[in-house]
Amino acid sequence: MTERYMLSITLSEKAYEEYRLVAAWKKIRVSTLIRQILEREHESLGFGELVKRATAEWHTIKDETSSGQSVGGNSCEG
Repeated sequence: MTERYMLSITLSEKAYEEYRLVAAWKKIRVSTLIRQILEREHESLGFGELVKRATAEWHTIKDETSSGQSVGGNSCEG
């Protein structure tokens, strides 16, 4: 069985009402609609490019750290 991970998110009132409206129209739960949207974004080319960039930067940081070089200026805060 595939592992699943649960997240908790906070939406603006407007976003929630719009998701709720669309979910009701599609006759699905809001959580199902949001999961579908997130999974579709995850499969997009744009997100794939972000993953490539993040992976390359992570390997660079890991390599610099393991070789004893100082790593600075790379913040992962969003």
